Amino acid sequence: MTEATADASATRSFFVDMLIRDISVEGAVLDLIDNAVDAYQNSVSAGSLASHFVEVVATPDRFSIKDNCGGISVEAAQNYVFRFGRPGDYVPKTRIGQFGIGLKRAVFRLGKRFKVESSTEKEQFTVDVDVDQWREQDGEWVFPMVIEETPAASQGTTVVVEKLRAGVRDQFSQSKYERDMLRVIAVRYDQMLAKGLHITLNEKPADMFTHELLASSELIPEHSEFPLESDGHQVKVRIVAGIAPPRRAVAESGWYVYCNGRLVLEADRTPLTGWGTGDVDGPEVPAWHTQYRRFRGFVFFESEDPSALPWTTTKTEIDSSSVVYRNALTKMRDVIRRYTSYTNAEKQEAEWFEEGEGKDPKPIASAVENAPHKSLAVIAEGSVSVFRVPDQAEIASEPPGPRTTSIQFSADRDRVDQIKDVLELKTNRQVGETAFERLYDEEIG
Repeated sequence: MTEATADASATRSFFVDMLIRDISVEGAVLDLIDNAVDAYQNSVSAGSLASHFVEVVATPDRFSIKDNCGGISVEAAQNYVFRFGRPGDYVPKTRIGQFGIGLKRAVFRLGKRFKVESSTEKEQFTVDVDVDQWREQDGEWVFPMVIEETPAASQGTTVVVEKLRAGVRDQFSQSKYERDMLRVIAVRYDQMLAKGLHITLNEKPADMFTHELLASSELIPEHSEFPLESDGHQVKVRIVAGIAPPRRAVAESGWYVYCNGRLVLEADRTPLTGWGTGDVDGPEVPAWHTQYRRFRGFVFFESEDPSALPWTTTKTEIDSSSVVYRNALTKMRDVIRRYTSYTNAEKQEAEWFEEGEGKDPKPIASAVENAPHKSLAVIAEGSVSVFRVPDQAEIASEPPGPRTTSIQFSADRDRVDQIKDVLELKTNRQVGETAFERLYDEEIG
């Protein structure tokens, strides 16, 4: 018997092709913005007072992204940043980056040549790679790197991608790309924009997308916080939910799920966020319906270790198998139940009002109509609360004076005319009133 080995190594060309297969152009751009946002959060936590920016330029010939968020150290670049995957002994200071593939996958997806230049307060480096040449080479997987001991005037990172892939050129040349991508950036990074980070695309700023809910002493939004744990790592969960202001798009209704400030799921109205599902602790949750169009729910997962958060490698989907997410989902279902109960009560209140010919009060409708708009940030700073609207049963529903209601029905015209002749009545109303009085006398007395 002879022992031997079989070659199981991957070719560079196969690895590159497989790495970019499941990520979109939009996802690649967002991955690169994520890296800048990570650097921004580290810079802010270190006490930087600089005005931080992320400048993205996307044209049919060239893509670039530049930030002034502190830069990458030479040691991190040499040993970790350009590796495919995260070494087990490396604990990065990131809140969004998790698997160690975002930067490489993004530049490979966008084009066939890339350059990364980065400077800290002490040093700077440049990595310049022709992907076509690199993928055909054999031997150790390394990128050429030039190190300068003198730092640049500004501390940050610039990534330039050239020789763009055909599909990327097509997208960047579309007239609507800029508008659509700015909207995506505004929504995905609304938490960072609110904290002061400036993000531009082709010199146009991404406007801050502000979420608002109705809130007053009578109309109280949901606000809960609770700790969870994933593989020994602490995860803080915060839920804010309630009624959106009027005249907001129906498409905005649903759940918004964030992981460390990065929006992962937007306006979801599917079973993934509890709609149309049930659990052992409560009744079935109804499927989303236009009756719930003003529902807005926000779930924030925060952890020092991003691997503990319930997101996938593309950061555009939720890992529904996550223990953390399944525990949070139970709370989300409870919120939906409270909201759908409110819509049912509001509907019943409207029916009572109609039957009472406008004499019954409308405490729920009045509270909703008069409640001011408050931003998500303001509500989240407040105390913990459970979603609540005025209860009709707690309102005095007996106005002064007699209460009346209307009764309407159809009857054969000839028969009605016969009754008019016999009783010498002139109108259909008199026929109805007489019929009611006689029936009441006979049955009630």
